Amino acid sequence: METKRINRKVTVIEDSTQWKLHQLFGEFVSKLDRLPDAREVQQNPLRSAPKERTVMVF
Repeated sequence: METKRINRKVTVIEDSTQWKLHQLFGEFVSKLDRLPDAREVQQNPLRSAPKERTVMVF
């Protein structure tokens, strides 16, 4: 049995809310993908997470 792959292109109007959200998400993901340099590592010491963000596991 042969599988057919259908590619579709979504058109987004520039300067729309959806376009801006996609741009912000792309910038956020590109920053996550980048490794920090030595200066950034030294300037951001490790801190514990706030209590509101941790879940009690027992």
